[in-house]
Amino acid sequence: EPGYEIKLKALLFYTVALLFPFKQKENNRPQLENEHINKLKTILEYIDIHYAEKLTIGQLAQMCFFSEYHFMRFFKKYIGVSCLEYIKNLRLEKAAAQLTQGELSVLDVSMSCGFSNLSYFYREFRKKYGMTPKKYIAEKKKVENK
Repeated sequence: EPGYEIKLKALLFYTVALLFPFKQKENNRPQLENEHINKLKTILEYIDIHYAEKLTIGQLAQMCFFSEYHFMRFFKKYIGVSCLEYIKNLRLEKAAAQLTQGELSVLDVSMSCGFSNLSYFYREFRKKYGMTPKKYIAEKKKVENK
């Protein structure tokens, strides 16, 4: 029959078109996720070691080979808070731990934890813990004496 080859090709293409939606997609996502998790681990470890030093977004972004904008989005996506907020909270937690030891003054603790401004340290400490550093020390001593 004339044109049978064209009809055969048309049926073949039709069959391929019907099967096409069931084609499994190649997924590179796990590899990308692993790469991001490794970068994030590196950054978090670096921040944990160097929290008392001056840390900049540019410096941290460079470690991941990201732009500052992309790094900020990347960090917030995986951690849930901005990088600067994370660093501030880590510094406050370290400061609270040092204050409970009672060996250093509030000024020394704030400086050793990366805060260069004492009033900023007081304000942020009060926001996080609901009391001043001196009251926090007193409360902890009260709990220990019970």
